[in-house]
Amino acid sequence: MTVSQQPPMHARDVPNFIPESPYKREMNRRFRDEILDLRRQVMDMHRTGHEPICSTQILGEARDLMNYTNNSDAVRARLDDLRATLRQPNQDYAYEQSADDGSWGGCCKAWYLRLDASIDPLKELVETGRRPQHPLRFFAPVDTPDKLRRYLESLLISDVKATGIDNRKELNYAITSLAQILFKPKVAALLPAGTPVTDLAATLQDFLDNRAQNPQTGFWGAWYMTDGELKKTNDLSITFHAISYRSDDPPHMRELADTLFAMRASRYPYGWRDQGKQNNHHAYDVARLLRRAWPYMTTDQQARATAELTVMVARSLSISIGSDGRFDDEPYTSPAEAYYFGVSFLDEVGYFRASRRFWTPLEASDADSLRAVLLQQLQKMDQRNAVVSAALRKLTATD
Repeated sequence: MTVSQQPPMHARDVPNFIPESPYKREMNRRFRDEILDLRRQVMDMHRTGHEPICSTQILGEARDLMNYTNNSDAVRARLDDLRATLRQPNQDYAYEQSADDGSWGGCCKAWYLRLDASIDPLKELVETGRRPQHPLRFFAPVDTPDKLRRYLESLLISDVKATGIDNRKELNYAITSLAQILFKPKVAALLPAGTPVTDLAATLQDFLDNRAQNPQTGFWGAWYMTDGELKKTNDLSITFHAISYRSDDPPHMRELADTLFAMRASRYPYGWRDQGKQNNHHAYDVARLLRRAWPYMTTDQQARATAELTVMVARSLSISIGSDGRFDDEPYTSPAEAYYFGVSFLDEVGYFRASRRFWTPLEASDADSLRAVLLQQLQKMDQRNAVVSAALRKLTATD
């Protein structure tokens, strides 16, 4: 039986546990309005020509603490730090690499956030043929296979009632950051001499393929201990990061294709559904997984994928981009992030490049004019921001 002849799973056959934190509602009640107000102040700084990079880093950390812990003291401390930075119109110091441990993201306290903040600057160094000014000592907590495996195992299962911490966010950031370092040889070459890169990459792949992936669904996600029972989630974002930076296909791609459609109606990240707004970040995740799953889909599933992508592209163009070429930044922590994910989604579906158009032979008649408008807006933004540089590279890439 060929792939196109295999019957797909029904939605009811796909395990689809969606966790509910015992603390998140109360933490959001206490801090959400305050964080939204501070976010508005940060975005106002962006719009008036400042680049509040430090404020943006702290804002993201405070939001994660609110959503994934019950540590109200930590949230309060970060919000106080954020208010202090709002009095600093010049935050260029936050672009600098740390001389102490070689990381970026110096306004973040959590190690995994500094790891994540280091990825785009490291990729930018690779693109420009340079090496970091300071040794990447921040990688020391995971610089042997044993340390790496113990770290990943410590994040896989959360017992939120017992610990007050949901590990999902750190697990997601850890997978994407480590994969972009260890599965990309040119980035891995920037690690300190003697780092066992080959063994570390093999350890990460073994963890992803043989430990963390759910063979029933083909997906990755955080696991939860709930009333003494282990529950596994199907997480679009974590799955996107687990699959995106490797050249080969992981196991269970047929199951992944089935799950991807079966979870369509559930709310992101456990489905495709957004909260009434066009979020190009989420659309990008879905489009990448549809691309990778395409060869494993049935004919009917490929037709459905084409229909879904047609709607997603139309929504992105009509809802997320203004007539002046500005992306709606409401779902994001900075305008640069809005442009990065908007451009990434359109690039993923081949809007500007035929070689990326895996799902339809049709060309967009206004692609060149839209590209020109977006380029004009991106070129006004701070070019020191590695996210801006990454968006520009995708937008200017040609077949």
